[in-house]
Amino acid sequence: MGRIFSTTSARMRLLICLSAVPVIAIGAVLALHNYREVTLGSAQRAGNAIMRLDLQFRHDTDRLRSALETIGHMDLTPDQIVHALRLMETISGQRYCFLSVLDDEGKPIQSVSPQGRGCAEVGALSAPTDVHSTLLEAVQTSGGPGEGGAFLRITVPAGFLALPEAHGYLMGILQISRQRAYLGSASGWQVFAEDDNPIQAWLLMHNGQLLPVCSDCGWQSPPPSIVHELKNALENSERSIITLPTGLGGYALGAIAGGADILVSTQRTSMESDALHTMILQIVGLVLLLVIGLVAVTLAANIVLIGPLRRLTYSVQKWQMEGIFDARITRSMPLELQRLGQAFTRATRRLSRHEARLKKAMAHQQLLMKEVHHRVKNNLQIVASLLNLQANQIEHPEVRAEFALARDRIRALATLHRTLYAEDALNSLNMSVFLQELCEQTLHIAGESEFGRITLDVISDSFWMDPDQAVPLALIVTEIITNSIKYAFPDGQKGTIFVRLHRSHGQLTLQVGDNGVGCAWEEPPIHQGIGLKLIHAFARQLKATLTYKGEGGVQYTLVMRLPENPPEARK
Repeated sequence: MGRIFSTTSARMRLLICLSAVPVIAIGAVLALHNYREVTLGSAQRAGNAIMRLDLQFRHDTDRLRSALETIGHMDLTPDQIVHALRLMETISGQRYCFLSVLDDEGKPIQSVSPQGRGCAEVGALSAPTDVHSTLLEAVQTSGGPGEGGAFLRITVPAGFLALPEAHGYLMGILQISRQRAYLGSASGWQVFAEDDNPIQAWLLMHNGQLLPVCSDCGWQSPPPSIVHELKNALENSERSIITLPTGLGGYALGAIAGGADILVSTQRTSMESDALHTMILQIVGLVLLLVIGLVAVTLAANIVLIGPLRRLTYSVQKWQMEGIFDARITRSMPLELQRLGQAFTRATRRLSRHEARLKKAMAHQQLLMKEVHHRVKNNLQIVASLLNLQANQIEHPEVRAEFALARDRIRALATLHRTLYAEDALNSLNMSVFLQELCEQTLHIAGESEFGRITLDVISDSFWMDPDQAVPLALIVTEIITNSIKYAFPDGQKGTIFVRLHRSHGQLTLQVGDNGVGCAWEEPPIHQGIGLKLIHAFARQLKATLTYKGEGGVQYTLVMRLPENPPEARK
């Protein structure tokens, strides 16, 4: 009962905990949604930065391209074109890194480069040839000291006035990678100077190299795995910008003018960090509230339900052990438990009264059975005594012998009943004890126990047997021992009568015999005495196989099958 109650209590606690699962699941989903919103905000800011940078790049490249195309179609001499390029570079405020006039083979004729700028190496790069329209491309080189990074090169076909008229190209180069001072003050690059939105940007060149937009900021490049993931996502997507939220900020990758890709990294702002901390505190508070609620519900259930059930269980256990039931019903208990306790009280009282009546009836029945059994035993003894008295009145020896045989058989039955009565085992019989007593009683009745002329050798396995089988078996043993006493040892000879009873694998084997003078059996025996007929009849009743031999003494062997569920001793 206690184990059942403990299991029920554990199941109730589990049910209470499971009832909070939907609330916890909803809170977890909301928290995860808020967390994703915070991380997506950082990634979205990176995508917005790419769009602003792309507008700035396109503005600069469109202005340079328009100027080069205009100069290239003015039919000027190379010297005049150089003069126009210098004028354009001066008007732009030295915005351009390198301007050059190329012949039709792509070799520089004259170039214009601001003083102190390290763009000479960029201009020395191999220029494209056979350009039939404006070509915009991203290139990279070391530049000069402190000027390394990425550049955009614009090449425009042009015609020159010469003798004869020639064709060539105009080339202009814009520097993308800038120093920190320029990015913080130049118009159009304010995206890098916003304190509430710190970003970092790199140019992803065609060869996969990452070049920072700020050449002297010391930015640490993103992990290669993130770059690879963003690049694959951009190639497999129809969108021009791909974002990737992370735990500390976000990344975005998109194309800019010139065919290069720019990768922007943003960090979580203080507002986003505060929002994340607030969200974590809310989750912790929600979990604490749920835990407190579960504890409160568990305590309330223990006071209102589990405690009364435990007292009811202990009352039932006490009733089982002591026969006293005390439900301890109080008004603080739920009405259903009060009614349950009252029902248990009534039921246990009825069971106690019924159990008392049953015990009384059982005791009376046992007393009657013992009395009947005792009377049967006494009656058998009386019958045996009457037969003995009657035999003493008969003068004819053969008739007196038959009376004696009948007396011995009835005394064997009396011995059986006395054994049942002494063992108090009406449903089963201990064969080891019973067989020893039966053989000694038979020898005593024959008057041979006092002289010691005939000895008994009884060996039996200790097991229990149904009286319906033990009685025929006992009568067989009695008949054989009686015959051995009468005929096996004539003229006062001494000898031994042996009895063996073994049980093995559901089979019973009985061997009874002597070492007397033996007997010559007729095959088949024509004239059987009543003893041998009884032995055969009892063997058929037991469905047993009976064999016997008479050389060197008589020996009977009986083999029978035992039931699958043999009777056990009564406790």
